[in-house]
Amino acid sequence: MAEQEAGICHFHVLVDPAGAVLGRVNLTDAVDGAADLGYRIAERAAGQGLATWGVREVCRRAAGAYGLAALRAATTLDNTASRAVLARTGFTVTGETRLSGRPGLTYVRRLQP
Repeated sequence: MAEQEAGICHFHVLVDPAGAVLGRVNLTDAVDGAADLGYRIAERAAGQGLATWGVREVCRRAAGAYGLAALRAATTLDNTASRAVLARTGFTVTGETRLSGRPGLTYVRRLQP
């Protein structure tokens, strides 16, 4: 909570109309105008566009309310759903990485104020 109050992290929970948690979209390590994006959607809510909507909404907040200029993300090569979400929301591939020992890609999205 202290990191969120300090503006280093921004945590967002996605809920349905009844208040059940459907996922989260978080920004971490927000320094020097950039932050790392991470998200997870509940299995029961997958495939309905919620991740794309959530990432787009957090990108808007990142540029406006949080004053960030760029977001970074990473995903494994075999996570085609996450790669599709990042592509649909304006992220571009910047390089290769390994995540938990698996090959992956790094991404960036420049934000407009």
